[in-house]
Amino acid sequence: MLNALATVSPTLAGSVAFRIFCTPKRLPVREKDREFLATATHSTFRTEGLSIRSYVWESQTPNAQTVLFLHGWESNAARWHKYIKAAIKAGFRVEAFDAPASGYSSGKLLNVLLYSRTVKKHIVENDAPYAIIAHSLGGAAAVMSLALLGAKRPQKMAVLAAFAESTRVLRDFAHILGANESVLQALFRHIERRSGLSVEEYSVRKKAAELKEIEGFVLHDLNDEVAPVSEGLAIAESWECRFLQTEGFGHRMQDKAVVQEVIKFLVSKKSGQTAL
Repeated sequence: MLNALATVSPTLAGSVAFRIFCTPKRLPVREKDREFLATATHSTFRTEGLSIRSYVWESQTPNAQTVLFLHGWESNAARWHKYIKAAIKAGFRVEAFDAPASGYSSGKLLNVLLYSRTVKKHIVENDAPYAIIAHSLGGAAAVMSLALLGAKRPQKMAVLAAFAESTRVLRDFAHILGANESVLQALFRHIERRSGLSVEEYSVRKKAAELKEIEGFVLHDLNDEVAPVSEGLAIAESWECRFLQTEGFGHRMQDKAVVQEVIKFLVSKKSGQTAL
């Protein structure tokens, strides 16, 4: 359908493709996740006409430093429950929120620019955290929020299983749809009209190079089925930060060993490349 539409109206084809690309499945929050989220203090903030559900887990440690957790596509803040529990145990205060069209936040669409603006709004309202821990699309949004939108910067940031180039993600999306090059180029032009930026500007790899004053940590699994490990390495090389390659944990990065590495990063000094 999109291929035929692109021959008649490339503009409309680009618009339709964009809407499909930006529409996540609204997955219900599981009971065990609801129970975990109930342990936090809930609030909402507004951005882009949306109501965003946010969460705070206070620390028993006086003057505790804050860590902000950002989830990925078709997910919610509860995906971090193992990390959040470990961070609180380590003496940190934790913030998180459900991205637009995710969890208990409103909206039907989600993309890296909208997510980036949401991250910036959260930081404006709550001040910069000591550290950001971000997964997948959340990692891209964190980098873009800081480098592209000028959000106030944390001291540390860990990025797990993020993609390096938006153009690669868009090409993969077009391939899955069976869309031809005309549709893909129409999609690129639609994004450029909406944002005022070329799709090449949405390069996590390139933007990470602007964040070198932030102590960075990139983690990526050799068996990641969503974003190849080479993309994580490319981000780390551009950022000139620590890179950890894991094996056997996939895209979700939920293993206890990975959680421990992230907590060690929060409490320790800089180090170089390693493998797990």
